[in-house]
Amino acid sequence: MQYAHLGRTGLLVSRLCLGTMNFGPQTSEADSHAIMDHALAQGINFFDTANQYGGQLGAGISEQIVGRWFAQGGGRCEKVVLATKVYEPMGTRPNESKLSALHIRHACEASLRRLQTDHIDLYQKGA
Repeated sequence: MQYAHLGRTGLLVSRLCLGTMNFGPQTSEADSHAIMDHALAQGINFFDTANQYGGQLGAGISEQIVGRWFAQGGGRCEKVVLATKVYEPMGTRPNESKLSALHIRHACEASLRRLQTDHIDLYQKGA
């Protein structure tokens, strides 16, 4: 696997990034876990998700699947450079979308809970 620096963070990430947008809506949780296990075994250490991913199953489902995979232990969380996104609506109130300070703070805290981790390596603006 080839790796590159992630900006100026000092982190080395695989040139291939595992996207999790279909985890839940298109891919079962068991298959999603198997995909992440295989990706990690192949040296892919850069995983990308978003608070909005989940489709008809509901926003946050993909993050929950990744979080339950992390919770299985084995150093999974420590081996992955984790990216997630904020921006899309997560509710109907005025500050539950886009980039208000309130939404960013609440969305980050909720993502951390769903992902069952205490850190996000790359927090980015979604669509």
